[in-house]
Amino acid sequence: MSETTMAPGPAPESLLMPGAGQLLAPVVSCTVLPDLSVKAVLPRGADLGEAAAAQLRQQLGELAGDRRVAVVLELTGVGSVSRIARAACAAIPSVSAWAVVGESPVDRLLGHFLLGGEFSSVPAQYFTSDGEALDWLRHLDHVH
Repeated sequence: MSETTMAPGPAPESLLMPGAGQLLAPVVSCTVLPDLSVKAVLPRGADLGEAAAAQLRQQLGELAGDRRVAVVLELTGVGSVSRIARAACAAIPSVSAWAVVGESPVDRLLGHFLLGGEFSSVPAQYFTSDGEALDWLRHLDHVH
C-alpha cells in the first residue's frame, strides 16, 4: 500500500538534491519556549512525511525527558503532510497538546488534514499565529 500525501503542488526545487532528483530529508527544528512548551518548525517547502515525523518524535522525546510537553507545530509553507506522518504525530507519547500554526489557506488545509488523524487523546487545534496558539495552550489546565 502506498503512502497517501496531501500536497498543494510540485516539490520545490530548493529541496531537490543536485543531479539526483531526490528529496532531502526534512529537518525539524525544536526549541523549548519559556513556558516549557516546545516549538517545532519545518522549513518552508518541506514535506511532513514518515522521516520528519520520526525526527519530530525523537527530538520531542529528548527535550521532554520523563514529562509531557505542549507543542506548537509551525507548518507555514510546508509542501505536504502524509497519512503516515499524521498517525505518527498523533502517537507521540511525550506530547500533552498540539497547537498547529500556519498562515495561508493551504497551511490551514494541511493543518486540518494533520489534525484529522487520531488526535483525540490530547487537545489539538489549528491557529494562524503563535500568540493565539500559546494563549490557548496556557489556558489548558492539564498541559504542563
